[in-house]
Amino acid sequence: KCVIKLSRGKESSSSSNQCTQLAMTGGPSMASSGKKLSMTKQNELNTLVDTLIKHSFLKTPTVNEQFAQYQEMYSVLERIRKLESELKLKTSNGKPRQANIEAFCRWAKEHGCQFDGIKISEFSGFELGLEATRDFSAGEVFVTVPRKLIFSVTADSKIPDIMKDIPVMMVQNLSNLMLALLLIVERFQPSSVWKPYLDVLPDRYSTVLYMTPADMAELKGTSAFVPALNQCKNIARQYGFIKKFIQTKTALLKDNFTYDLYCWAASTVMTRQNLIPVNLREEDEKEEGGQGGEAAGTAESTPKETAPNPVLIPLWDMANHVNGQITTGYNEAAQQVESLALRDYRKGDQIFIYYGNRTNGDFLVHNGFVYPDNANSAVAIPLSLNPTEELFEQRKQLLEKLGLASSGDFNVHRGNGGYISPELLGFARVFNMTKDQLAHWTAAEDAAVQSLLTADCPGLEAGLREKVWKYLSIRLQLALRMTGTTLEQDETLLAGQGQKGAQKLGHIRSMLVQFRVVEKKILSEALEFCKQKEMDKKDV
Repeated sequence: KCVIKLSRGKESSSSSNQCTQLAMTGGPSMASSGKKLSMTKQNELNTLVDTLIKHSFLKTPTVNEQFAQYQEMYSVLERIRKLESELKLKTSNGKPRQANIEAFCRWAKEHGCQFDGIKISEFSGFELGLEATRDFSAGEVFVTVPRKLIFSVTADSKIPDIMKDIPVMMVQNLSNLMLALLLIVERFQPSSVWKPYLDVLPDRYSTVLYMTPADMAELKGTSAFVPALNQCKNIARQYGFIKKFIQTKTALLKDNFTYDLYCWAASTVMTRQNLIPVNLREEDEKEEGGQGGEAAGTAESTPKETAPNPVLIPLWDMANHVNGQITTGYNEAAQQVESLALRDYRKGDQIFIYYGNRTNGDFLVHNGFVYPDNANSAVAIPLSLNPTEELFEQRKQLLEKLGLASSGDFNVHRGNGGYISPELLGFARVFNMTKDQLAHWTAAEDAAVQSLLTADCPGLEAGLREKVWKYLSIRLQLALRMTGTTLEQDETLLAGQGQKGAQKLGHIRSMLVQFRVVEKKILSEALEFCKQKEMDKKDV
């Protein structure tokens, strides 16, 4: 068999190619509310959408200008949301998620999902998760999801057809957008075969799309601030284009598309999607099996090169994240997703999976949570050469030999032996070189040049070593001051939650402060590391 490993992705897009083979179960499906806006309000909405699109294309050279743009767009979106609220379109069936679990599990089992020994349960701090109802050994399969139960965009979903009317070059992640639209279509499709799955999904998320400007301001100075602003801008722009170019041209969305609905669908995609490198769009395509062994999603792991398909995987996507390794794969021979236990689990334990190599910045922006003990924690520090400096071209040339840009984000990693990434170390060394040192290293053999990315770096002058650690210490100190609060202040805020008289943060604000704490701990530890190196005056 050929098993292609999967990890829960940052973003999403798709819906099953065999949905027509599933029988509808459960109660009556949702439909349009039937409410319409008056002509005056519809014209006002159209004008606001045009304003939103215009704002989304304004250039913002600085972070402050980008935040101001976000605030302006948020203000426009609030007016849009107020108008669209009259349509009274909802993302749930009106019941709590917990009340829909039994119908969902029955539906999943009836259509081939195997999950004997697990159930969906509530867990403190997680809302819902997977609970073991018997003991599992590490490496034992705990859930399988057949191909027909994988939610993915297909030709017969009609979604690809309606995308021809959108300016594709103006929208990022088109496949993710299509999957989000399919969720909305199925949510309001009479007798949708996916109703039990849609009913058990959250009706609201803690992604950046649900944050207010006051929430977003909590991220100022962190590595997630700009990515969060970009994500909000991209989703708002996508909404604007769909509203302007698509909604009125297709019956699939004519009465069932609002900004709130799109935020829900986009967040569902962002938090739950996976990329499966198997073509799920053509029902009759014959899959060749028997390639043998396991693969990590490379082109060699599939019978023919196929672009990864973003999909949603019901039931499996109820599992929460923990440090570990990817133990979920797509078995091409059996045509199903299979997930193996990361470790031994006892009856009553929560069963976790590993979402993949993501930083907390990725988790915050795309998944709506922070994992304090994340083994892949890193803080991105923006650095750039001064283009007006006399040695700019020489520095740029040497950086290019190292495969580094003259301007960009460079990572500081969580401890475990080395806080400074090779890229950051290489940039710092080139940044601090004299004219003679630049000439020496630029003329050196390629192997010697590449050693600038290594910790020992033979031939590096002692004076330059000391300058590098001093430079890095200064940069880390500046990064620690960017948020306007100290590590101690943030930790006190979190520790005081639930105590009488303490400032109440709420779920989202607590998550953002927790993110600041995680980043500041990494930066503080890296700063101590650099200061010690500076004192040692050896071993860059």
